Amino acid sequence: MSEEDLRRLGVPGTALKERVSYLTVGLLATGASCYLSDPQLDYDCLDVTIMGSGAHKRRRPRFDVQIKASSVGGAVRALVDGDFSISLPRDQYDELRAPSFDPIEFVVHIFPRGTVIPQVITQGERMVLDGIMLRSDPSTWPALPPSQDSGTVRLRRTDVFDIEYIKNKIKTLGDGGGR
Repeated sequence: MSEEDLRRLGVPGTALKERVSYLTVGLLATGASCYLSDPQLDYDCLDVTIMGSGAHKRRRPRFDVQIKASSVGGAVRALVDGDFSISLPRDQYDELRAPSFDPIEFVVHIFPRGTVIPQVITQGERMVLDGIMLRSDPSTWPALPPSQDSGTVRLRRTDVFDIEYIKNKIKTLGDGGGR
């Protein structure tokens, strides 16, 4: 089905990418023995909270996630070194980097160039979704000069948002580390 067909049905391709990204975060959290709390909050620049389950030194370790979804060449730009970048409006950039009680991760689901409808590919007994999820910690972003209308976030190819990352982050938070 083309993007035009989806629009006629009331489902633009961007909305489909967003839904796929939410579902992917949920699957990753489940794979890390975690669960989603307050899914799709979408206020205060938050889409979802990932909660740890099981025994930890600290009760209910959790972190917030702001999810973006885009194809390369859309909002996401490929950099020559293999990394990516995305530009955020100043208000969203500043809101994400503001101090908070719970840590927050900015996660971008990057689909291949020209992707309108994300595809699931079967590889043996595994199902794999086109694209990659990369993360950035807004607390490390520099403050913007007063005259700047937007901030660029670099997404390093090595900062993959996956099951292992979620497990490690929840363990660190549950052991009393992190913010």
